[in-house]
Amino acid sequence: MLDSWVLDGNYTRTIPIKWKQVDTIIWIDFSFTRTLFQALKRAISRILTKEELWPDTNNRESFKKLFSKDSIILWTLKNYHKNKIKYSLLNKNPEYQAIDIIRLRSPKECQNYLKPIPT
Repeated sequence: MLDSWVLDGNYTRTIPIKWKQVDTIIWIDFSFTRTLFQALKRAISRILTKEELWPDTNNRESFKKLFSKDSIILWTLKNYHKNKIKYSLLNKNPEYQAIDIIRLRSPKECQNYLKPIPT
């Protein structure tokens, strides 16, 4: 069996380490409006249900956090465009030319990409 793994996230400081053996990156690149709406919807849902962000951490969203410096909404507003530029530039970096970067820009593109994968 081949060694394989899946990684997600926007933590780019460790890209030179993580991407050394990467063969494929799937970049979910939805519009700013959709991304902000989804972040807001998810945060409000978690506030109302008191769902933990990560199991067994007691880390929960709150209206106080929603309007704090740690807010996912504030993070989205501050970082969406920076991340879009950063990933576009990384995509052009000669060091990563061997990586197959699949950029999906809408839920429909995601569905079409996943459709042929058996469940």
